[in-house]
Amino acid sequence: IGSIIGDAILAIYGTNASRKKSLEAVDSAWNITKLTALLRNKMILRRKEIEKQRTLTVAEENVYKAVLIDVGVGIDGGNVFYGNIGSNEHMTNTVIGDNVNSASRLEGLTRIYHLPVICSEYVKEEVESISNKYTFFEIDTVQVKGKTEGKKIFFPVNMEESEQNLSSKFNLFEKALSAYYSGNWNEARKIFNDCGLETARVFLERMGNSKPPADWMGIWTMTTK
Repeated sequence: IGSIIGDAILAIYGTNASRKKSLEAVDSAWNITKLTALLRNKMILRRKEIEKQRTLTVAEENVYKAVLIDVGVGIDGGNVFYGNIGSNEHMTNTVIGDNVNSASRLEGLTRIYHLPVICSEYVKEEVESISNKYTFFEIDTVQVKGKTEGKKIFFPVNMEESEQNLSSKFNLFEKALSAYYSGNWNEARKIFNDCGLETARVFLERMGNSKPPADWMGIWTMTTK
């Protein structure tokens, strides 16, 4: 664990030169997601037990809302500076670099796209080179705040543990995404509507009933972190 920043954790993989660092990071992301889902379910059941006897107090209601935590995980990789940083008064062991900032931006995108895990193309390619455990679905091409180039982002899914028709939904989604990239927004709107994914609503709201701008390059520019 590199740092605890408010309600966020910076986790570092590969400091031992592990060739599986990206796979380990994606595994951890999904383990976090599963455990928080279990916690939410336990709290929902606990609430039902209490409400059989009485209603919750205002304080209990506030606690209940606070513990229904959800977690978004952003994963990127590449060359970073890793080591002890600071002064004689305070020293910490952490990482700094563009890829660290990028991972933070990807975490922020999980809330926008309503997905628990989002990773970069670097992570996708490294995982696919050593394992077929995950299927990576392309989600968008974004230019994050502070950058000048667009990056493809992906949703890693273990198909053995996912719902049966998730693959067909994302296949439709990627078909819609292709039409969206090419500027055929009428076709994209139709297929996004048909795919049945919450993520598709992001694009439907983004496009509205308008046409793509004249300088459309298929890249969405983030204006916030």
